[in-house]
Amino acid sequence: MKFEKLTVPTQRELFIKKMQEMILSGELPAHTRIPPERDLAKQMGISRSVVNTGIAILEYQGFLQVINRQGTFVADYKKTASVETLNAIMRLKGDVLTDHDIRSILEIRWALEKLTMRNALDLNENDIERLRIIVENIKTSQSYYEAASHALNFQITLADIGQNDMLGLIITTFRHPCIAMWMRFCKIYGIEKLYMHTRTSWELLQKHDYQGALEWIETFTKEAMDGQYTLYEKDLRKQG
Repeated sequence: MKFEKLTVPTQRELFIKKMQEMILSGELPAHTRIPPERDLAKQMGISRSVVNTGIAILEYQGFLQVINRQGTFVADYKKTASVETLNAIMRLKGDVLTDHDIRSILEIRWALEKLTMRNALDLNENDIERLRIIVENIKTSQSYYEAASHALNFQITLADIGQNDMLGLIITTFRHPCIAMWMRFCKIYGIEKLYMHTRTSWELLQKHDYQGALEWIETFTKEAMDGQYTLYEKDLRKQG
């Protein structure tokens, strides 16, 4: 088993995280004007350059809005969010997801997976083998993250086989929430169960049973929302 190298967060990373937390918690409501960089740096005990670069990143992520000659304001990110906003929120939350978050992500994943299946209608032997290798990589994964990454790669590869570049990009932009869901699934039910569920999709595709594959996706998603394989906080606590 491989272990990741531990790194100490920089002041910029800590500043960004603190600002994100204050915005997402409502401590800094939308349209609030934050203090000038010099004052903010003094209050938080960091350099002005750290604040300056941090604000630029937070603006790019959709959390702040810099208006010339007026100042820097908290953005109404729920109305102006981008993929960067979503990814930043998922990185910040990690495994701390509300049941509402989980259900919303599952609904998005359900729609995306159905599209990948519909677009991959002409699988040849090489395509089937590519997908088989990815499925088997799930089984031999040494970590939840590795297994989740292979599960996502299964969907990205299906989009590639269907020659739908935009669909592949959309799936990739939802990388963080999708991986968070698969990691949670592995923590609760194990990597072997993720492997078996993904292999079922592959077996149906191997038989060119696309209707069966679509029905399997629908069945599995409903099970994750309200059935045998739910991913809510109560399920995670049971594994503790």
